[in-house]
Amino acid sequence: MEIVYKMKRADYIQEAEKISKELKEYYRYLHQYPELTKEEVNTQKWILEKLKSWGVDCKPCADTGIYAIIDSGKPGKTIALRADMDALPIKEETGLSFRSKHDGVMHACGHDAHMAILLGCIKILKSRQEDLCGKMVFFFQPAEESLYGAVKMIEEGVMDNPKVDLVATFHIWPTEIGTITCAGGPIMAQADIFRIDVKGRGGHGGVPHKAVNPISALAAMVPMIERIPAMMITPHQAAVVSVCHITSGERFNIIPETGYLEGTIRSYDLKVREDIVNQLKRIAETAGVAYGVEGVYTMVSGSPPTINDKDSARWAAEVLKAKLPTTQIITEAEPATFAEDFSEFAKYAPTIYMALGGWSKEKDKQYPLHNSKFQIDESALVLGVSAFFALAEEFCKS
Repeated sequence: MEIVYKMKRADYIQEAEKISKELKEYYRYLHQYPELTKEEVNTQKWILEKLKSWGVDCKPCADTGIYAIIDSGKPGKTIALRADMDALPIKEETGLSFRSKHDGVMHACGHDAHMAILLGCIKILKSRQEDLCGKMVFFFQPAEESLYGAVKMIEEGVMDNPKVDLVATFHIWPTEIGTITCAGGPIMAQADIFRIDVKGRGGHGGVPHKAVNPISALAAMVPMIERIPAMMITPHQAAVVSVCHITSGERFNIIPETGYLEGTIRSYDLKVREDIVNQLKRIAETAGVAYGVEGVYTMVSGSPPTINDKDSARWAAEVLKAKLPTTQIITEAEPATFAEDFSEFAKYAPTIYMALGGWSKEKDKQYPLHNSKFQIDESALVLGVSAFFALAEEFCKS
């Protein structure tokens, strides 16, 4: 893609800094009123009111999400910018003055910042609509934490009318402030949930020879499962198989009839994933036979791995380096074993998933995602807005 610069490099940061006070207000309001997956009703209402007050064409989507568009009326491409909306069932322990007012619910994954950044970007783009080209659409996506919202939005046609040429998103990341990671290739894993149920024969703990204990079979399966990556995957590939939950039995002297174990598969390659699944099925069957129980394997498939389009990521990194010269743009990074339903959009258009450094410079405030004390440095909001703004303007006229 040819890069044509319309604004001076510093203007993008300056434009975002003009609304920095408002950005903090958006962020703090959203942080105080988090809502869980599929319950983002008031969040949706509040954002819609903002967008309508700015004259932005918008509508509810995917039950509790929002679709918005700015059409320049001039030729150009179409970019989609996405922010996720849902919070987590975590009791906040940050001590912030604007901490969550919903007990047991918290934005511990940065979605409050994502929404504030997208709102700020939309406000700037709307104010400059006459200078834009192409179309810019915006997804406020619900239910990311359940890997449901993206599919629901796609089913309602967000990628089709107008047809989207590129989808981009940011995720606040627990890394140094002032950095943006924009790497091509695998970014996040596919996360599948697997389960093995076993059925034996219950009885008295004092006469185990008259029963078939499912606990023994489950215990034997765990080391077999944990060895799968080393046994089946080359050093040049990556995957994780973890057993995270085992349930069987009720009392110290009763041999149970049934039991099960559950775990997660994290992978980036479909063939690797297929090999892992086949091995899990074999373990369920063979270990079951060896221990005299019936083993049944089931799985809930997650969203595909998040893989950045390499050409688009390279283009985006070049734009960000040129337009945000004081920002550190990182173009190589190890894939994370987290999962994201953003990958669903990649079935319909190239995608770019970027990490926005958002950690406070104070060491005692640096906590990981999904932690009850997670918080961000609010200066990341300005950087996120300026980066979204630059990418949207450049892509739509390229």
